[in-house]
Amino acid sequence: MSRDAKGRTGLALVLLAAVLIAGAVFGFRPVCVPIPEDTLAVFSPPIRERRETTFYGSPIFQQENGQWFQCKTWIARQFFF
Repeated sequence: MSRDAKGRTGLALVLLAAVLIAGAVFGFRPVCVPIPEDTLAVFSPPIRERRETTFYGSPIFQQENGQWFQCKTWIARQFFF
């Protein structure tokens, strides 16, 4: 294998790794959606008692300025609602 062919193979591997890493970063980023008040009323157990966490350890249900949000990774939101 020539030196030029080795360089192209190395470059292709680096580009592939970069694309895979970028895809993982994009897919595992958090996406938070507000939870409507009528939905909050029917949570069982109540939302304040829930302790589920996301892939990276932060709580799925988060409250900010009095509004509750459901936060999941982008990929989980796309494929698992």
